[in-house]
Amino acid sequence: MTLSPGGPEVPALAARRYRFLASSIDLILLSIVNFVISTALVPGFFTEPAADVQMPEQSILDQYFGNPYVGDPYWPLQLTFDIILFSYFWISHARWGRTLGKRLCRLKVVARDGGPLTVSQAGLRAFIFAAASSIPYIGLVLSLLDSLWILGDAKRCLHDVLARTVVVGVGSAVRPREQPA
Repeated sequence: MTLSPGGPEVPALAARRYRFLASSIDLILLSIVNFVISTALVPGFFTEPAADVQMPEQSILDQYFGNPYVGDPYWPLQLTFDIILFSYFWISHARWGRTLGKRLCRLKVVARDGGPLTVSQAGLRAFIFAAASSIPYIGLVLSLLDSLWILGDAKRCLHDVLARTVVVGVGSAVRPREQPA
């Protein structure tokens, strides 16, 4: 397909640095929410150790590559945070195509063909992003793989590839390059 030089302009793919900044803003916001919820549900969670809770001794490998739910009496808090994380990204992307961080960085998530994001695409994208780190034994590796996927030529994380979405800059447009037939 050959596009004419005067063809329609399409949104430019978002720069990796802006995606990182938007993600950082969202995760800081969600960490504050997590702090408030944890403090409300378990008074003294961040200030004093629970006297009746015996945490098992773990090696550094067990801590990051083990099962985070075994022996941890606070695993419901982690599950609550994962549900909030999923809901925030799903609702924000399904409704507006962007989160607060993406809005501040002038980014938007769209379908790969440039159309609006569907509810199922937003849900799949949010599920992959939120659930990756929660999977026992391999969560850290999956989460890292998901994030590092953006370093490819397509500038898309693994959750973008699987949900068939792209993140574009709002207000920035480029003319499509001519592509060989």
